[in-house]
Amino acid sequence: MLPHVERRRLHQRIVETSRRYPITSVLGARQTGKTKLVRPFASSPDHFFDLEDANDFVRLSDNALSVLGDLRGQVVIDEAQRLPDLFPTLRVLADRPDLPARFIITGSVSPALGQRISESLAGRNGKIEIGGLDLAEAGSEQWRTMWLRGSHPSSFLAPTDADASDWREQYLTDLIGTDLPAWSGVKLSQFEARKLLQIIADASARTWNDQEAAKTLQVPVKAIRGYVEALKGAYIIRELAPLIPNLRKRLRQQPTLVVKDAGILHSLLGIPDSRRLEAHSHKGHSWESFGVDQIIRLTETLDHQCFKYSVENAEEGDLVLERPDGRIGFEFKSADAPKLTKSMTAVVADLDLEALYVVHPGTKRRGMGDRIESVGIERIPELCASIRAKV
Repeated sequence: MLPHVERRRLHQRIVETSRRYPITSVLGARQTGKTKLVRPFASSPDHFFDLEDANDFVRLSDNALSVLGDLRGQVVIDEAQRLPDLFPTLRVLADRPDLPARFIITGSVSPALGQRISESLAGRNGKIEIGGLDLAEAGSEQWRTMWLRGSHPSSFLAPTDADASDWREQYLTDLIGTDLPAWSGVKLSQFEARKLLQIIADASARTWNDQEAAKTLQVPVKAIRGYVEALKGAYIIRELAPLIPNLRKRLRQQPTLVVKDAGILHSLLGIPDSRRLEAHSHKGHSWESFGVDQIIRLTETLDHQCFKYSVENAEEGDLVLERPDGRIGFEFKSADAPKLTKSMTAVVADLDLEALYVVHPGTKRRGMGDRIESVGIERIPELCASIRAKV
């Protein structure tokens, strides 16, 4: 049995969202701990439904209104995307004047689930997106292990690096062989699908060009775009839109794809251990991918508020957050003691940033220039907590 890690902040977010809305949706990639997180909210074992269990699936398929309508308290429905016809029933139950029951639903595939939520549950649902463990939950001193193995609990908490690597390989096998064909509606062979994932991993945290990927695989661009959308919907990758301020500069306008989980990224790049990671040509991009995911989740910034800023042959902002209190920038440097550069100063001026944080390995935090500060990765949870508190 895996060790237990408290996820107090997420637990409290579910508590608060459940107070505001009759339905709370908890969405995220498979195997990120959604079930363990939400199960305790069920008022009793009879208030918990797992739609990957045949008995629960049949019960709610046949007579959801009767089964759920008789319950009082907190009801949890796990993997709700497996039964899309359930959502009109949830709308009816959420509209009862006395609101005898509130519902928490989980899902691993956002396109199907998101469409049903927007169609049926508008105004009735509070959405919470989760990933695997973060540095605040696991302990920021564990950053080396989390960087290498990723944040999926089964990988991060595995007894050895080899066990963690084996788990991730099985995860990828299931994703490529079973999940992606069903989710994407696109016909790629398993070889082509894995190769595409490897191409995306190779480009993680860099500008993405679907035309080049299509040319490499010799498949239609439409197929590439369909798989990319499926991977985004399954919370495997994140797309950072280019930030286009009103400047007279030649800006890169292509999106950036980032593999969310560093461990999955390393498996696709063939990096099994720390020694290989330190020597790998993609070490810097891996560090950036890891940092981007942690910052976005720890600051609880919505995806549409996250950007990359890039000028042709000039300055670049790895991550820019459009927060209510202003723009905040992040640079990610895998060296222990990053130095101030002209690019950093230019990004602060171009975007009028409230602050630019240069994230590096270690614990030190020091000023580098006007509104520019270097922050060791172990200090990131406290920095992100202060950013959250300003909203």
